[in-house]
Amino acid sequence: MSDNTAQNAAASTLPGVRPPVWIALIGIAGLALLAADGRLAFSPLQLVIALLTMFVGTIVAAFSCRHMRTDRRRASYFARIALLIGSVLLFVLTDDLLAFGAAWIASGLLLASLIGHSDALPEAREAAMRARRTFLIGDLALLAALAIVGGHGGTTDVNAALSRSGSLSPLASHLAALLLVIAAAARCALPPFSAWLLSSMTAPTPVSALMHAGLVNAGGFLLLRLAPVLEAAPAARYAAVGLGLFAALWGLGVMAVRPDVKRALAGSTVSQMGFMIMSCGLGAYAAALWHIVAHGLFKAWLFLGAGSLIGMRQRERAPISRSAVLMAALLALCAGACMAFKAEVGGDLVALTLAVAAAAATLIAGYGAPASRRARAWLVGLVTALIAANAAGLLLIGSLYQAHAEPLLPSPLLIAIAALFLIAWLFQAARMARGAALPPALYVRLLNAGSLPAHRTGDLA
Repeated sequence: MSDNTAQNAAASTLPGVRPPVWIALIGIAGLALLAADGRLAFSPLQLVIALLTMFVGTIVAAFSCRHMRTDRRRASYFARIALLIGSVLLFVLTDDLLAFGAAWIASGLLLASLIGHSDALPEAREAAMRARRTFLIGDLALLAALAIVGGHGGTTDVNAALSRSGSLSPLASHLAALLLVIAAAARCALPPFSAWLLSSMTAPTPVSALMHAGLVNAGGFLLLRLAPVLEAAPAARYAAVGLGLFAALWGLGVMAVRPDVKRALAGSTVSQMGFMIMSCGLGAYAAALWHIVAHGLFKAWLFLGAGSLIGMRQRERAPISRSAVLMAALLALCAGACMAFKAEVGGDLVALTLAVAAAAATLIAGYGAPASRRARAWLVGLVTALIAANAAGLLLIGSLYQAHAEPLLPSPLLIAIAALFLIAWLFQAARMARGAALPPALYVRLLNAGSLPAHRTGDLA
């Protein structure tokens, strides 16, 4: 038996890294939280997020058993993973403001610790410290908001405090809501807080999967869980929409210029979190919840499979015809408008239009490249299936979670926002079709977004 085979066999027999053990521990932790609460009548929001957390957490724990088998700190790693999942389940399922705040803070500290797991690397230590500083800002904002809501209601029960939050003074109401938006933006890595996520690539791949699939989504859950506070402050809702819009465009820019897979995926996450926070601000709660579920599952799959891309050569892209760009853009605009009017032009318009635009972009990429008729037909079928799955998921979540807020913006302005995304996407596709580059200053800024300070690793002269 070779040394590597013996080492792998020894590592696989360690009880601390067996998949069934850690999967069972995560399940037991969830059941213990259910029993501690004393009831099983959780809201659909709590149940959906808890199930998503446990599902992604068990997959990440099982994947980690092999990925981390030779790590010298694997016991500590698995302990922190279990505590992280437990802390997320606690703030998702609890109805106590104090427990909510404590579990929220603990999850941030544990996540920062896992980002800096490879503590021998200066970059890992710097990334962990950057995450802690960002989380500190968000945690202080959250604690202040909870203090305002709980102090006014005279209770630590979440539902009771929310029911009494409507009598807050306008100043206190807007302050609490804006603090919640800041806390959500910090955890979701929206600008100006996106640097911690873009620099977290030093984390092990399973941590990145868990982070992008679940932890960054916590900001969306926060706004959904405390939605009555947000609804009472229109200024905070406008701030959420504006911040989400900028984050969506900024994240797309980072994703477009980054050559490495994980950093490009991080830019995509920033963009998707922007769409999710925007949906919360618009009052499209079902669309935001479905976005959390779909993004969580998709990003976990992408990050866990990112290692398979190492060593693969990127295929050269064929030029995309301008007629194909224009035709697909018109298709996306017409389909988005039809779905919008059928849905009575509500906050779900942005989510629906985004899905159509993504499908149209895929069609452009496929039809712009040389391929057989069979391959093109398969692509059309795949895109159609994805659109159908997205629509079915949105309808299912909408039937389970029927909460929504009063429309923040009039229908013409909602249509204008959706059109803005389509125009921006059309401009980008046309620019790529003619081979034009981004302005140098913008390109450099996007390329260096979230970069860590350089550390000298060679011999000193």
